Amino acid sequence: MENNIKNHTESQSRRENRADTYGSRYEDKNRRQSTGRYAGKSASAFSKKRGSSIRRQKRKRRKGRNAGRKAVLLCLAVFFILVIAVFAGMHFLGRSGQENVSGSQGILSFLSSSEITDTVPDVTVDLDSLYSPYAVLIDKNTGTVLGSKRSEEKIYPASMTKILSVWVAIENISDLDASVTMSADYYDALYAQNASQAGFEPGETTVILELLYGALLPSGAECCMQLAIEAAGSEEGLVELMNQKVEELGLTQSHFANCTGLHDDEQYTTVYEMALILQAALENETFRTVYTTHYHVISATDVHPDGFTVWSTFFKNVADEIVTGGEILGAKTGYTEEAGLCLATMAQVGEREYILVTAGWSSEDVGSYHILDAFAGYNLLGEALGLGEESTGVES
Repeated sequence: MENNIKNHTESQSRRENRADTYGSRYEDKNRRQSTGRYAGKSASAFSKKRGSSIRRQKRKRRKGRNAGRKAVLLCLAVFFILVIAVFAGMHFLGRSGQENVSGSQGILSFLSSSEITDTVPDVTVDLDSLYSPYAVLIDKNTGTVLGSKRSEEKIYPASMTKILSVWVAIENISDLDASVTMSADYYDALYAQNASQAGFEPGETTVILELLYGALLPSGAECCMQLAIEAAGSEEGLVELMNQKVEELGLTQSHFANCTGLHDDEQYTTVYEMALILQAALENETFRTVYTTHYHVISATDVHPDGFTVWSTFFKNVADEIVTGGEILGAKTGYTEEAGLCLATMAQVGEREYILVTAGWSSEDVGSYHILDAFAGYNLLGEALGLGEESTGVES
């Protein structure tokens, strides 16, 4: 019995030892497998995490580069805006500072033709041979004076005044296609002063745009008076706006007392400042269109059912507008006994446009000497530029 118990006890001990041995081996095996398996997973996870971090860094670098490019483009845009603002400021400051002819620059043109270059030809034109005692020739784009003759002395502008009155009226009338009825209030005064008229009758209904042609081409005083009413309520109102415009242009030797050009001792300017007024007015597209028209057919009205034609007082007196190397594009004449014959023209000679203003020719023989001077002045310019033979367009 005791032997059996002893044997049983020994067998139990051997089984427990084998179990402990197998258990330790199993645990070691499981530990090795577990360590290897999770170690692999940890390495893989680390690798993936590192790759993700690299990609994030690359994305940040790309975003940084893009942000840098945007910043550079923004800086460039701001720079160009500042450059434009500086040039615009120089334009207005330069325009307001014009007080003498020598070396002065006129009103800058931002809307000049793409065919016109920025370099003014280095030429000087002697205008002493012209009939008119007062004359000035300027480059239309820059205002550079190319020739002058007593150009800063006081003159009376006569109907050259209509250049300013029509331009200011255009700027202050919102609808040029609106209908208007000619007032009867000013006709008696115009008749009494023998003012030139386009042909509109008191009470006649027309379109405001037609009055622009009537004022500039045949120099119709009744058109100016009606434009004054439409633009400012009265002639006095328009005259106030005209003098404000003169101040805006920085002109110090000009003053206007009426919108028609009829003589008034308090209405005066110089040929140089008249040239600058025309230069500025030509920047208005509507004004330029009307000013450069040779003739215009007024639309039918209640008084003129067939309409009627108005002619430029300049172009109706010339055979053609050709000058040496170019042509005269537009003109506004003027005459009173006190002012003499006056003329403000614009011509293209070569690739540029120029303005010539003459005034003051007065003699017993009141011929077309102001027109002769226009052709002579531009022909002298063409010759100075080496563009060809002299030409004259005055009718015999």
